[in-house]
Amino acid sequence: RSPPPPPPPLVSRGARGLSTRAMAAAPPNPPHGVPTTLLVVTKPELLASAPLARITSGADPRFPTARFDVRVATKLEDFPREITHERDGNPVALLWWFGDPGVMGGVLRSPCAERVAWIHSGSAGVEHILDTQPEVRAHPAPMTNARGAFSASLGEWAIFASMWFAKKVNAMRKSQAAGRWMRDTVGMLKGKTMSIVGYGDIGRACAERAKAMGMRVVALRRDPRKFAPGDERVVDEMLPLTDLCRAMGEGDFVVLALPHTPSTDKMIDASAFAAMKRSGVLINVGRGAVVDEDALVEALTEGRIGGAGLDVTAVEPLPSGHPFYSLDNVLMSFHCADLTDDYYELTMETFVEHARAYVGEEPGGGWNLVDKTAGY
Repeated sequence: RSPPPPPPPLVSRGARGLSTRAMAAAPPNPPHGVPTTLLVVTKPELLASAPLARITSGADPRFPTARFDVRVATKLEDFPREITHERDGNPVALLWWFGDPGVMGGVLRSPCAERVAWIHSGSAGVEHILDTQPEVRAHPAPMTNARGAFSASLGEWAIFASMWFAKKVNAMRKSQAAGRWMRDTVGMLKGKTMSIVGYGDIGRACAERAKAMGMRVVALRRDPRKFAPGDERVVDEMLPLTDLCRAMGEGDFVVLALPHTPSTDKMIDASAFAAMKRSGVLINVGRGAVVDEDALVEALTEGRIGGAGLDVTAVEPLPSGHPFYSLDNVLMSFHCADLTDDYYELTMETFVEHARAYVGEEPGGGWNLVDKTAGY
C-alpha cells in the first residue's frame, strides 16, 4: 500500500475563524456567527429516514440548527462544487451516516479539505473508514464516533449468550421440537466468572450486567490503571492485555469486546483457547477478526471448550458452508446484537450530543475522540 498523503499544512489558511492547528483540539468550538457546513455522507435508503430528516429540517430541538448548514449526499458529485472546491470559507464537518466511506476520502482530497474541522462516524467502529480512506487517518481534524450508543444492547446480548449455554437452551429447544419431555440440571451465572477482554464502553456494559447477576468480573484493557467512576463497583480485577491467557483460564464466560487493529488481529489464538476451561464459553461482541477462527473451530469441534456465542465473524456475511453454521455448540446472531429497533435514533442522539459539544453549547459533554493511529 502506498503511504498516505501528507496532512494539510498547519497554517491558518482554510476555515474562516478556525486555524487548522486549532482543528486538532477537541472540541473545536468555532466562533459564533460562523456556521459550519455539515456534509452528511449516507446511503439512498436513509435519505428520507426520520433521524436525518429532523436535523435537515431543524425539527430536532437539541440540534444547534443555526450553527450548521446541512448538506446530504450519497455521492461526492452530489455536494455543491462551491463547497467542495473552495479552499477558503466557513468550517466544514463530515458526518459518515452509513454511506460510502470513499465519499469521505473524496471530500478530503478536494480543495475544501483545508476547511474540515471535525469528522464524525455514525458507527462505533471506524476501521471501515480508517483502513480504506488514508486521507481520513492523515487529516488533522479530530474524529469522533458513536461509542456508547449501542453498548447497552451488546451488554444484554453477552448475558443472553451466557444464559443460553448455562441454561442448556439448545438442548431444550431440540426436545421441544421433537415433542420429547426432558429433565436435566442447569447452570447459574451467580458465582461464575466473566472475563472481559477489551474493557471500553461495551466491556463496561457487560460488566455492569454480569455483576447484577452475581458474577465475578475480570477485565482486561491496554492500560489497567484507567478506571472510570463506578468501575471499582463492577470489576473485581483489572488486568493488562498481557495477562490474556490467565483471564481466559479464569473465565467461565470470556467476552471479547476488542476493536480490530493490527495489534489485535487474531489475538485470540490457539494458545488462548488452550488456556480456557473445557466448559468455558467464548462470546464475541467486538470484531470477528480478533479471533483465529480456524483455531476456534478446532477447539469447538474437539470439545476443548464448551461453546461460542458469536455476534461477529471475520468475514461478513459468513460464507455458506462455514463450520460455524453446523456446529451444535455455536450460537450466532449475525451481527444483529446491536441492531435495535431504534438503532438510527440512538446513533443520531450521540451525533447531536457531539454537535452541541463542537459548537460549545454543551461544555463537558460527550466527545468520543478516536485515536486514528490506534484505529479506535
